[in-house]
Amino acid sequence: MIEKFFKKSPYLSAMLAIAIPVSIQSLFQASLSVIDQAMVGQLGENAIAAVGLGSRFPNIFIITLNAIGASTSIMVSQFWGKKDKENIARSFGGNLFIGLLITLIFSLLSFGFPNQVLSWYTKDAKVIELGSEYLKTIAVGYIPILLITMYSSILRSTEHVKLPMFAGIFGILMNTLLNYILIFGKFGFGAMGLQGTAYATTITRLLEALILFTCIYAKKYPGAFKIKEIFNLSAEFIKKIIIISTPILINEFLWAVGETMYSIVYGRMGTDEVAAMTLTFPIQSLSIGLFSGVSVAAGIMIGNKLGKNENEEAFKYSRKFIKLGIVGAAIFGIVLIMLSKLYVVIFNISNDLKDCTIKILIMFALVLWIKVSNMIIGGGILRSGGQTKYTLYLDMFGTWGIGVPFGFISAFIFKLPIEWVYLIISSEELARLIIGLKLMYSKKWMANITENNTGECSINK
Repeated sequence: MIEKFFKKSPYLSAMLAIAIPVSIQSLFQASLSVIDQAMVGQLGENAIAAVGLGSRFPNIFIITLNAIGASTSIMVSQFWGKKDKENIARSFGGNLFIGLLITLIFSLLSFGFPNQVLSWYTKDAKVIELGSEYLKTIAVGYIPILLITMYSSILRSTEHVKLPMFAGIFGILMNTLLNYILIFGKFGFGAMGLQGTAYATTITRLLEALILFTCIYAKKYPGAFKIKEIFNLSAEFIKKIIIISTPILINEFLWAVGETMYSIVYGRMGTDEVAAMTLTFPIQSLSIGLFSGVSVAAGIMIGNKLGKNENEEAFKYSRKFIKLGIVGAAIFGIVLIMLSKLYVVIFNISNDLKDCTIKILIMFALVLWIKVSNMIIGGGILRSGGQTKYTLYLDMFGTWGIGVPFGFISAFIFKLPIEWVYLIISSEELARLIIGLKLMYSKKWMANITENNTGECSINK
């Protein structure tokens, strides 16, 4: 009966085929964060804070790289709709080059100035010392992260979603095992404490990138390009890549910097406050990861429709994705509130810190449906047509017009508790949702990236 239902609903069958593997991978990654926090949580509050703050700068890097992955997905998904393999290779190569430049910049800062980077977030000398060593070790994995991002983007956009999922699951299981061995010194290894989790993460990323690269070329999947295919680029084609990727890059980078400003707010409120917020990050990642597949599926499926000039069908898909996100996130938020007290039991922390963590989790659960809706609208729907300037304006208004100033005012002028500071910061999500829905229904974001008779990429509305 289920199979017959899916056959009658091409939307559902196509959506689930993309969303389930992506969400499974995201859920496994979020589960790993819970395991990481549980293990590091046994080392004390300074270690928890050091990992939380030490991972902030790499997170900016990852978010910025995700912009390159998004740009790749936008172009590849539309070219895949036309089965244009030549321009798929060009799209991959042009975005890979931009990604390499970004990786170089972040590597120089992470290796050369780790103490200065950590001092942006906190004045706690012990946390800076621990976090700096953690940051330098994590930075070794920046190149593998770039490769994972690029190859995962092209595989998902060409409907080969299972390989990134399996590679990600392998990485998660390996990371868990290495964490246990290196943090606590098992199977003859010396106990490395906090540094153990950094080494485990870096080794895992190297292995995951190697698996993706090997399987793609062995199985001749999309992405198994020759060097001349990747760099068969003209100035006009690169210009089109820049038109699409630059707003996303600026958007994601400034959004990530905005998140860093939030971390600065929490970090300057005190070590206990940043520890409580850090403990909620895995659950936040788990919750968002559950619906990340819906956002990815939205971008790919709507992009395919736009590439075929099926605009009305693309808009129908957009509305369906929004409804699915709101209902699903609201239900999950209720479950999260009910289970919040069970989550903090696994950590070796004080009762006050547990209470604070629970309060933040409840606030997060209340706004989850808004966050998921924004992820689907901004990360999937509006970007699918290549009109990335809309999401740039939308996110910048929310983050820098509302979130950052409201965060500093509520924390340092009104001196509110951290859970209320978090809720006030999250009010920017509601503003973005209202404007995002208006943009979606305007249909101005709909564009078709096509190949003209000179073999160049053009954007036609």
